[in-house]
Amino acid sequence: MCIARRALLPLLCGILLLFASCGSPTTAVNTGIPADAAHPTPVDHTFHGCPPTGDGGDTQLNVRKNRVDDGESGSYHDVAMATILALTWPQDIERTNRANWSASDAAAVAQDEGIAVRVTGYIAGVKHEGTESTNCHDVDNRDFHVWLVAQPGDDRSKSVVVEVTPRVNALRAGWTSSALSGMVGKQVRISGWLMMDQEHPEQIGQTRATLWEVHPILHIEENSNGSWTSIDS
Repeated sequence: MCIARRALLPLLCGILLLFASCGSPTTAVNTGIPADAAHPTPVDHTFHGCPPTGDGGDTQLNVRKNRVDDGESGSYHDVAMATILALTWPQDIERTNRANWSASDAAAVAQDEGIAVRVTGYIAGVKHEGTESTNCHDVDNRDFHVWLVAQPGDDRSKSVVVEVTPRVNALRAGWTSSALSGMVGKQVRISGWLMMDQEHPEQIGQTRATLWEVHPILHIEENSNGSWTSIDS
């Protein structure tokens, strides 16, 4: 059964914007996700011998994680953290491979998945992940798991997980391990693809607040004296 969608969005987004108005670079923010937002087909390729489907697990999910296309030219939609945190999902998809989702559950997720979003928050932690099927268990090419929170000092239980993937990392000279780890506590603006990771419901309330992620990240900008500056600069 699909949970009712977005009932709390107006209230949550309003609260978030009250807090976010202090100390942030000035920018126009559309707190919601446009109903007519594009859902482009993921563009991916074989990377160091690893196909987009990975080497096992949920191959359909792996294709989503391994996309490298950039939602550039103004196509990223500015959304509030509260918008992503308020998104719901069908309970039956949890820990279930996408090939086994019902048509109605897949359609419910597809309403928002694959939209190019840009969200502002604070980095609560960065972890270089272990090997996984998405990256064909390559020990040298692993994701950076990043926790994004709405307010400085919030713990990971209130976070949206955003991911730096090896395929995008290879295109970004500034995204070194030390640079990523050095962002903890900083205000950032993350641009990437909205994605459902149904594999970790046990983490909700512990190290994440939602199964929705921004995955992969395509751009990272820091708040530098009131202006957004790419960490590639």
